[in-house]
Amino acid sequence: MRGIIKGRWLVIIAWVAITAGLLFAAPNMAELVRNKGQLDVPAEYSSGMANELMKEIQDKDESQVALVFHGDKKLSSSELKEIEVAIQKLEKNKAELGIKEVMTHFKEPSLKGQLVSENESTVLTSITMVKGDREAKEVIDALYKELEQVEVEHYYTSSWMIDEDLNANSQEGLKKTEGITVVFILAVLLIVFRSVVTPIIPLVTVGFTYLCSQSIVSFLVDKWDFPISSYTQIFLVGILFGIGTDYCILLLSRFKEELSSRESLPEAIVETYRTAGKTVLFSGMTVMIGFAAIGFSTFKLYQSAAAVAIGVFILMIALYTIVPFFMAVLGKKLFWPAKGKLAHSESKLWGILGNFSLNRPLLALMIVAIVCVPFCLCMMGRFLITPLKKRVMMFLPSWHLISFPMNSVRDNRCQHRLS
Repeated sequence: MRGIIKGRWLVIIAWVAITAGLLFAAPNMAELVRNKGQLDVPAEYSSGMANELMKEIQDKDESQVALVFHGDKKLSSSELKEIEVAIQKLEKNKAELGIKEVMTHFKEPSLKGQLVSENESTVLTSITMVKGDREAKEVIDALYKELEQVEVEHYYTSSWMIDEDLNANSQEGLKKTEGITVVFILAVLLIVFRSVVTPIIPLVTVGFTYLCSQSIVSFLVDKWDFPISSYTQIFLVGILFGIGTDYCILLLSRFKEELSSRESLPEAIVETYRTAGKTVLFSGMTVMIGFAAIGFSTFKLYQSAAAVAIGVFILMIALYTIVPFFMAVLGKKLFWPAKGKLAHSESKLWGILGNFSLNRPLLALMIVAIVCVPFCLCMMGRFLITPLKKRVMMFLPSWHLISFPMNSVRDNRCQHRLS
C-alpha cells in the first residue's frame, strides 16, 4: 500500500491509459449482443434438439416473418380490401424487400381457416424472406415503411425481430439504469458523508471499473464466445455500482476515523486498508466466486451473469489503487466542507439494536423470520418472467401482436402459425 501511495500519479495515469486503450480497441458491445446474445434453449432439451433439426432442414438465409392485421371487432369489407391491397403491394416489391414468398388466404382461399381468426378480427400472413447482408433494423424499417399508408392496425414478428426489439429495449433500459443509479448514489453519499467531494470518489472508481470490465468482456465474447445476453450490461451496472458504492462507503468511513487518530496521512491510509481493506477484499472474493459459479449453469441468461465476476475482480483492483489515490491527494479535503474533528459519534439506534441482538439472539431471529417468511411464502412457486413478458409485449411491436390471435382465436390455429 505504501508503494501505491508513493506512485499514486503513475497509478492513475496507468488507469486512464489502459481504460482509453480498452475502449478504443474493444468490439461494440451492442453489436455483440445482437449477434451472439440470443437466449437459446440448451441443446440437451427437446426444444433445443428441435431447433437444431430445424436449422438443418431450413435454408440458413431464409427466415419466416408473420404479418398480422388486427381490429377490435370483425374486419369490415373495406378493411379487408385494404389488407388485400397491402399484401399485393408487398408481392409487387418482393425483390426490393427481400421477400421470397407470401402466403395468404387471398391467394389460397383454402387457408382461410388457418390464417383468419374465428371472429374475423385478425388476419395472418406468412412471409418467407431473405435478410442478406442487411441489418435487422434496416429490414424492419423497410417492411413497415412499405405499409405506412395502411390504416388497419398491423405488426410484423419473427424470432430475429423479437431479438432486435429486445436488444434495442435493453440498450434504452441500460441508459436509464445508469442515470438513475448515478443520481441515487449521489443522493445516498451526500446524506451519509454530508460532503460534495466524497460522492465523486465512488462514481469515478466504479466508472473506471465498469468501462474496463465491459471492454474485457466484449473481447472475451468476440474471441472466445464468452456467454452474453441483452442483460449483461445491466447486470454489470447494477451490481458494480451497488457493491462498489458499499465498499467505498466502508473504506471512506474507516479512513475518516483514522485521520483523527493517526499522526500522518500515509499511516491513516495504511491502517484503513489493514482493517477495512481486508473486509472489502474477502467480501469481494465471495461475490466474485458466486457469480463465477453461475457460469456453470446450462441456461445462457444465467451464464451471462458470470461477466459480473470479471467486473468484481477489476473492482477490487480499483478499490486498492484508485481510492488510495484520492485519499493521498485530497486528505481531509476529501470530506469538505466538514470541519473540526472528523470522527463520528456512536449511533444510539444501532447501539440499542446491536445490544438487543447480542443479548436475545433467538428473539431477534424470530422477529426477522416473522417479517421475512410471509413474503417468501407469497412468492413461492411464482415465476416473475410472466409479468416481465407482459410488460415487454406492451411496448415492443414484435411481441405486441402475439396477443391478438390469443384473444380472438378460440382454437388457437393462428397462434400455432405464429410459433
